[in-house]
Amino acid sequence: MKLTRINTCGSYCDDCPSYNSEEDPTCRGCHKNQGNPWWGECRLFKCASEHAVEHCGVCDEFPCDISVSHFDPDNPIGQRNAVVRIGVQAYRAKHGDEKAME
Repeated sequence: MKLTRINTCGSYCDDCPSYNSEEDPTCRGCHKNQGNPWWGECRLFKCASEHAVEHCGVCDEFPCDISVSHFDPDNPIGQRNAVVRIGVQAYRAKHGDEKAME
């Protein structure tokens, strides 16, 4: 699996306050943590690993119920974030990681 700062789900590590933070909670990124960030096991990372895909956007089942429902229900913009990540994954699948990171 190729390592990138865009996670399997389409989130960008550098936008996360926990990424390589010196304060708790800290996270080294989903790839380095093997899909176990500070908040628990990531269903999307596990699913992508089981499907042997680099990220959700290149999966034959994308978008799936797991990707659409993967958000924090306590976050008022959580569902919108899920939709944005799905868009990132679709763009990433078509144009690649470097273009998606721009």
